[in-house]
Amino acid sequence: MTGPLDRKRFTLIVGILIIAVALLIIYLSWVFVNVIIFSIFCAFILRPLDKKLRKITRIKNRQITAVLTITIVALIFIGVFLNIIFILGSELSKFEPDALQTDINMLIDYGMELIGKYIPDTIQENMKSNLSSSASSAILFIVNNVQRVVLNFISNIAIFAMQLGVVVFLLYYLLIDGENIVETFIDILPSNRVEIVREFLQHLNGIYNSLFNVYLVVCVLTGIIGGIGLMFLGVPYPIMWGAVIAVLALLPIVGPGTFYVPAAIYYYIVDEPVTAIVIVIFGWLFLETIPGNIIRPRLMMQHGNIHPIITLLSFTAPLFVVGAMGIIIGPAAYGFMLAIYRTYTGFEVITESGNQEIEEKAGAQAEDENQPGDEIQSEDKTQSEGKTQPEDKTQ
Repeated sequence: MTGPLDRKRFTLIVGILIIAVALLIIYLSWVFVNVIIFSIFCAFILRPLDKKLRKITRIKNRQITAVLTITIVALIFIGVFLNIIFILGSELSKFEPDALQTDINMLIDYGMELIGKYIPDTIQENMKSNLSSSASSAILFIVNNVQRVVLNFISNIAIFAMQLGVVVFLLYYLLIDGENIVETFIDILPSNRVEIVREFLQHLNGIYNSLFNVYLVVCVLTGIIGGIGLMFLGVPYPIMWGAVIAVLALLPIVGPGTFYVPAAIYYYIVDEPVTAIVIVIFGWLFLETIPGNIIRPRLMMQHGNIHPIITLLSFTAPLFVVGAMGIIIGPAAYGFMLAIYRTYTGFEVITESGNQEIEEKAGAQAEDENQPGDEIQSEDKTQSEGKTQPEDKTQ
């Protein structure tokens, strides 16, 4: 028979072996860590669409609905991406740095005319030369960066295609078996820890719905509204600018104002003040006020309410640390810690409909409790009256 010491030694060896193999797997998969994180993120945000397709089409086979979900999203993104590539290609082919420099010099002269009454001529000349040289440096910087990005993309297109294939593959199986994976993980937990883990996962699901699904849905709606509005206003390339607005709306500090304010300034400079005013009003009302103050709060009330500070930090700070993947990793990390906090403190998010249901249930319970009490009181009264009446007669 093996003694306690042998069992502890065996457990220690097995634990060290498991940790070593886990670290080896992480090391071997580290090249695709961004792909894995992106696949899990896509599976989470596409899960509502997958469920909606199952409900609309009444197809019970998850493999078919997963393929439909991936196909629909892929076609939309490929269409937008090709549109942007076509526009950039056509515009870059017409791009002339000298002509752009001339336009910028004209803009500088126009600005100097506006403030010329308040600044001496010598200072104006220095300002014009400094601004012109700064504009030339900025143009060269932008052109070099664009060329570097395009060449880098072309040289790594095979790697991007392979990563995209892995993303589609993982996304397909996560849509099919994602819920089963979670249930399998819960099944292997100790029985006294299942309830708290389920509570944690409920908090995590609500928080991630607010940080990812609701936030992204509002950003996409903002981009769609912006594209439609720009199309009616006659602004060229509305699909591309709608995609740009959606990306800008995703960044809390930047926002859609980064687009519509410069656009309004441009149309004012080219002697179209009416269009400039309409763009400002449209941008402020339909790209800032309605999505931020009406659509997003109503959608977030149905899920876990998130403080604006957490939203700002989770989407902004990680961008300066890990780059573009910070948009996914940041909210995931902040949301995970917030779910742990809410689980530990017993925090409970109740919607307005939930409050009404609770009040109705409480009222019904109170009525049920009062009715037996009233009957008991009436019975007590009748019994007491019956007892007192004979005593009065005897007196």
